[in-house]
Amino acid sequence: MASAEQRAAAELDSLAEQRRRRVSSLAAAQAGPLACAGLTAVAELLAHETGPAAHDGQGPASEGGAAAGLAGPVAAEGGPAAAEAGRVTAALAEVAAGLRARQALDAAANASADAMTAARGRVRSAQAGLDQAQADTAAARGALNAARDPLVPLGAPPAGDAALAAAWAELVGWASGQAEARAAELAEARAAEQAAAGQRDAARERFGRAEAELSRLRAEATSAAKAEQEARTRLAELTDRIAELDRVLRDAPDESQVSAQLAQLGELEAAASRAGQRLVSARSNLGQARQGVTGLERAESAARARLSATRDPLVRLGAPALDAHGLLAGWTALQAWAAAEAGTRDRDIAPARERVTAARAGAAQLSSALSADLAAHGLALPAETVAAGAATAVTAALERARAETRRVADRRAQAAGLTARRDAARGEQQVARLLGDLLRSDRFPRWLVTAAVDALVDEASVTLAGLTNGQFDLTHEAGEFYVVDHADADSRRSVRTLSGGETFQASLALALALSSQMSTLAAAGAARLDSIFLDEGFGTLDPETLEVVAATLETLAQGQRMVGVVTHVAALADRVPVRFVVSRNARTSTVTREGPAGPGLADAD
Repeated sequence: MASAEQRAAAELDSLAEQRRRRVSSLAAAQAGPLACAGLTAVAELLAHETGPAAHDGQGPASEGGAAAGLAGPVAAEGGPAAAEAGRVTAALAEVAAGLRARQALDAAANASADAMTAARGRVRSAQAGLDQAQADTAAARGALNAARDPLVPLGAPPAGDAALAAAWAELVGWASGQAEARAAELAEARAAEQAAAGQRDAARERFGRAEAELSRLRAEATSAAKAEQEARTRLAELTDRIAELDRVLRDAPDESQVSAQLAQLGELEAAASRAGQRLVSARSNLGQARQGVTGLERAESAARARLSATRDPLVRLGAPALDAHGLLAGWTALQAWAAAEAGTRDRDIAPARERVTAARAGAAQLSSALSADLAAHGLALPAETVAAGAATAVTAALERARAETRRVADRRAQAAGLTARRDAARGEQQVARLLGDLLRSDRFPRWLVTAAVDALVDEASVTLAGLTNGQFDLTHEAGEFYVVDHADADSRRSVRTLSGGETFQASLALALALSSQMSTLAAAGAARLDSIFLDEGFGTLDPETLEVVAATLETLAQGQRMVGVVTHVAALADRVPVRFVVSRNARTSTVTREGPAGPGLADAD
């Protein structure tokens, strides 16, 4: 009995829970999508559920009323449960009807939307057709204007705002009238042209004949002018000849004087003939005399040649010179000198022989000494052949020594080459050993990083020297960066001792070196970095350091690199030639460009 009551209570609780869920669903639908549906049954059910009995704290579930109220499905008919069930059923039916009506409305709305879409498509097609018609009309009016414009100087009618067809018809009618008028004028012009062509041909023929006649007349005029010039030249020559004859014959003798002069000329010719005969005889005698003198001169020359041939071997002995006193005096002087010299030589010959003997003994001693010297140096020559063969032997020995010297020099050069190759091989061995050590898995990354840092620091040092007017160079050791201060006796100190502006310059130099080395350090084909943007908190810098930084950036911007500065410092922003000022309000931000276009510092404030 107790179990049956428990099961009945459980079923009642389940039914009450289902009822509450349905009522909640109906309440949500009534408040949401069905708010304007006018569902009276649902409103009545909700009003009944939310009445005073539902909020007095004594619901059916707490007092057992739930079991009594929801026992309709298993209780007798006509109770309160049946009324509740009827209200719920009516509400559900009303909701279902409302949902079906809404679906019908949705279908009608979808159909209307499809119809609206189709209508809009037809409107767009009609609009496209209208646009095309307007474009065609504009093209036709443009063609009308293009056809009319060349005809305006001929009096073409204006198009105005008339209809296009009417304008075309008016233009075509005007053109037809003009064509007919022009055709009539063309016929008249052609007739006039033919007449003018005939006149032109006749004029050309007359001009040709006149031109030929003119050429003939010009040729005759040229010939006449030439003949006239020749005649004038001949007349001038004859006039000059007559004047010359008049001048010559002005002082000529008369006939008696000419006869006397001719007689005297005959006498003179006879005397000249006799003198000529005597001259021929004298010339013959002179030729014979000259032949005798020539023979004597040849004999004298031969004797003088014999005298010179006799004297020439004696010149080195002091023979006297030949003077101009004659051949006999020369022979006499030479003979006297020879006799005197012969006596002197006879007296000096004995002492000379003694000196020759002593000289030969000395030469023998010298030959023996030279033979000994040559033997000491490996040249064995007998004493009697030293004088004749010493020079040849010494020359040959010298050539052999030079050849040996050249061989020694070649051997030394080969030795020097071998030494250089040995040194190079040792250097390559050391490089190979160093590379072998560096390429080890535990050392290669460290070496690669060190090489990259070396290249980075080298380039940054050049940039830093340029930024500081040559005061600082940058270096590194054991992972620490140092600067070499050339203004302080090249002292080396840590970068931590730099001031704010100097630190910024060093950092900027490293950043620029890194941007330029990026393509080298990265893989092949890496892009070049030609721009750099700086946001270093410029507001924390003092005015002097800010001035140094601004001057550094201006110097850097003069090159090919674009430098962008992000700053709120007005003093720095005012020095930037091209600025992009960012303004912000509650809804959005705007960017305004200030300054001329071109490369340089770019600021985003």
